[in-house]
Amino acid sequence: MGRKRNVDTGAKGSAPTCPSLHTLERRVADGDFECDTCSADLPSGCCFYGCHPCDYSLCGGCYVKLATGTLVGEQGSQAPVAEAGGPPRIDPDVADLCDHYEIEDRIMLKLNEALKERPTTFAGDIQSLWESLATARSPAGLLMAKIRHMQEGTFVGKAEPPKDVLRVIEKYRLDEDARTKLTDFICKRPNTAKEDLFEIERRLENSGRPSAVVMTMIVALQKGSKLPELQRSAPHRDYAEIGGSRKDQDRERERDREKRRSRSRTRR
Repeated sequence: MGRKRNVDTGAKGSAPTCPSLHTLERRVADGDFECDTCSADLPSGCCFYGCHPCDYSLCGGCYVKLATGTLVGEQGSQAPVAEAGGPPRIDPDVADLCDHYEIEDRIMLKLNEALKERPTTFAGDIQSLWESLATARSPAGLLMAKIRHMQEGTFVGKAEPPKDVLRVIEKYRLDEDARTKLTDFICKRPNTAKEDLFEIERRLENSGRPSAVVMTMIVALQKGSKLPELQRSAPHRDYAEIGGSRKDQDRERERDREKRRSRSRTRR
């Protein structure tokens, strides 16, 4: 992770600086600003890179060019030309996510562009990314995979579970990880959602580790491999209490009492 390595030396480039050699920091505009290189407007709420002591600001596009050595501006002989439509403006939520996980700028720009195409699910998408990256071994690698899913139209952000999924979650008391992954899995497969949930629930009925079973079933269904065998053992006592009626349990206790009384009379 981190800044892209120099292809000639293999060393990481130094952090971009202002003309006075102060390191530029990612900021969110609290008023109207202007890029000091291409003169693009940086409206309030927009993410940009600046040096507060020098009152120096760069838009996202110019910052990336400076970071990769392709920007020639105040410290060179040729002024850059603004891209058609202006430089990319990084959403503050995207900037916060990438800053927290130290995602390099080129990936941040890809994510920003992908999320622009999903305005109605933006909040859920960002929340889902925060949760996914929290346990990722390689946040940058996982984020690139998520961006590809967005581009392919297969990415599902943080969503409320459908009614049937919520019933299974509550009945078997699934943990948060299993709950999230089951909801995501079912929402991604609308054509087979009913059959998938049926097969999953069949294997939960007699399981003492429901969350683990859900994770195993999701992997098997995704790969199209052989599904785990149905367990024939008695269900976990907690789920038996949930599924069985109190009258049935009382009736069973009464039978046990009658048996004990019958044995006592025989001994006498």
